[in-house]
Amino acid sequence: MRFYQRIVVGTDGSEDALVALAVAGEMAARWEIPVTALTVWKDSSRKAAIGPESAAEITAAAAEILVEAGVPQVTRLELPGSASTVLLEVVEQQAGALLVIGGRGLGSSKARLTGSTANHVSHHSPSDVLFTHKIPKRWTTIGLATDGSPSSILAVRRGYEVAVAMGARPFLVTAAKTDDEGGQTLLEVEGAAAVEDPELFGRDVLTGVPAAEALCNAAWKYDMVVIGNRGMSGPARLLGSVANKVTHDIDTNLLLVNTTP
Repeated sequence: MRFYQRIVVGTDGSEDALVALAVAGEMAARWEIPVTALTVWKDSSRKAAIGPESAAEITAAAAEILVEAGVPQVTRLELPGSASTVLLEVVEQQAGALLVIGGRGLGSSKARLTGSTANHVSHHSPSDVLFTHKIPKRWTTIGLATDGSPSSILAVRRGYEVAVAMGARPFLVTAAKTDDEGGQTLLEVEGAAAVEDPELFGRDVLTGVPAAEALCNAAWKYDMVVIGNRGMSGPARLLGSVANKVTHDIDTNLLLVNTTP
């Protein structure tokens, strides 16, 4: 697997984390890459906090799930601190790693205000992040969101590689005022992406509503949507970037590709 060398999956024993484990396990087994199962613990005197002993039990259970999924190598890791901070520190230390975490809290304004781990990671991760929402029965379609920009084409290339590696069909997806306008954008993206087999691409032009809303409405078609992280930090985030809105509102698995230089 040339685009990811390892998966780091966050786990805390929750149902949300179990979904992340299942998806991470299937990917790692298919791609024959190792997985680091990471549980972050805090002082057990704090309400609802995970202590070091509980963290070890959670990580051990996660490792069993990953081994049963066929992952070739599993590393167990328990560390103290803030979950989002520790996750980002660990993935930054592992070149070529994909971070996989549950998407709980992304769609909740209350959770975002009170410090959702997924929310913090979405705005600060140095690596690609997969936010999981469901376990596909079979990987069939992966949507690659693009507006024709250079950064979105980088995300398209990554999404194409992931789709092929998962045995799914990659679909170029764009939002436009008209079908003709969107079709032209996808033709240009297909040429610029320069993938190995462009004939694999399906095309999906979304019209009638703003881009972020259109992508979220179309999420049911795809086992995963791939989008670049342009606009996830800085002023663009506050102004309502498409990537930011999609990340917080979509209800399918979302691969947020780091397209920053």
